[in-house]
Amino acid sequence: MKLVRFERILACAALAGALAVAPAAQAQTSAAAEALFQEGRKLMDQKRYGEACPKFLASQKADPAIGTLLNLADCYEKNGQLASAWAKFHEAIALAQRTGRPQREQTAKERADKLEPRLIKLTILARASGLEVKLDGTAIDAAALGSPIPVDPGKHKIEATARGKKPFAKDIDVNEKVKNPSVDIPPLEDEPRPVETGPVTPPPTTDPPKEPAGWPTQKVVGVVAGGIGVVGLGVGAFFGLRTSSKWNEAKGAGGCNGVPIDCNQTGVDLASQAKTSGTISTISFIAGGVLVAGGAVLFFTAPKEKHTAAVRDLRVGIGPGSLTLGGSFQ
Repeated sequence: MKLVRFERILACAALAGALAVAPAAQAQTSAAAEALFQEGRKLMDQKRYGEACPKFLASQKADPAIGTLLNLADCYEKNGQLASAWAKFHEAIALAQRTGRPQREQTAKERADKLEPRLIKLTILARASGLEVKLDGTAIDAAALGSPIPVDPGKHKIEATARGKKPFAKDIDVNEKVKNPSVDIPPLEDEPRPVETGPVTPPPTTDPPKEPAGWPTQKVVGVVAGGIGVVGLGVGAFFGLRTSSKWNEAKGAGGCNGVPIDCNQTGVDLASQAKTSGTISTISFIAGGVLVAGGAVLFFTAPKEKHTAAVRDLRVGIGPGSLTLGGSFQ
């Protein structure tokens, strides 16, 4: 029960800490948004609209507010970005309706209505279906194709793509001289199909390809066998030393005098270990010697030229005190 209560106390403390941190983070965000808003107002007073608008936009992203949104729309209008201003005034209308601000709603609606006749509206026409059309990198819904889209003065890029077709791209520079420009996307051309080529036949050669220089297979087998034999000799030496050590221990701690029956239990165990080590040492010495000798024979009797000989029926046998290595080459 005490453990459960302690876990509940920890959970409550963590929740209280999170609730305490959330208002602090929100306060910092609001402070940053307010600072950006004030910078935007100062730049607006200096008629530096191109610098002021990004400040209002950043403030709105940090802490959305209808007042900031109206100032951003006003900034866009003064900077000649009429389509952007018109869109932001409509965002302000929707936000005022959600927050119950009828006066702000009315203000935003009046400003948007005044901008409507001044807008430049671009119409994008497409002769084919199934196209993915983008305006300045933003995808345009197929239902919007053929309808006037408000755009700001300046350069705009129209792109169209479709599977298996060459992409279409066109840059257009719009201004107030032409209020209703249009771009016609023609049927896209098919992409060229890859040229199919048949298998390439290599030219005939008169001389057979030469094999890279190296040892014949028999020499390689000889080296491997000799290496394993050296390892076997090392194992035999190790267990030989261990045998001697165990016998000395049996004579000392176990009271053995050469006859197992004279040993105590400790001596019997040590003597058994010494016999096992001796057996392993003997087998390892024999196997290592046979492998070293066999490897030497294979190495020194191998043909001088390399050929693709393969070892067949390789056999290794271990018997009481002996080891055999056999096989045939093809």
